[in-house]
Amino acid sequence: MAKSQVNGTTILLGLEDYMVGEIWGGKEKVVVEIAAKGAEKCPNCSAEKLYSHGVCKPREVLHTWSNGKKVYLQLHRRRWKCRDCKHTFTEGRELIRSRSKITKSAEAEALWQLKDRNFSQVTREIQKGSAEQGNFTTC
Repeated sequence: MAKSQVNGTTILLGLEDYMVGEIWGGKEKVVVEIAAKGAEKCPNCSAEKLYSHGVCKPREVLHTWSNGKKVYLQLHRRRWKCRDCKHTFTEGRELIRSRSKITKSAEAEALWQLKDRNFSQVTREIQKGSAEQGNFTTC
């Protein structure tokens, strides 16, 4: 993928802190492969002395809707451990809540949709795509 396409994708999806990989799609969905750019600070003590503590399985989560299709992110996340406080954490906390099937951006969009529709309609719309994805990992 050309560099300008990657830059455009990160800007449109609000993923400036992530590297965009492959993008593929079908009739009902588009999947964007992403990974975090680099190491973070410890959320517990703010130390920068971290070491890699493994990787999580790739995980697809709903991010947004575009042209009648759902846009999913395939997250490739790493686990880190702090050398100072021994706290273990997974990168991408600013993008998705723990054990969630949708990103924080999709949560905001769902809340926006509630102004015109009821809870059951919005929930049905979100879960229709989630059921197709199968089980999600908790990492």
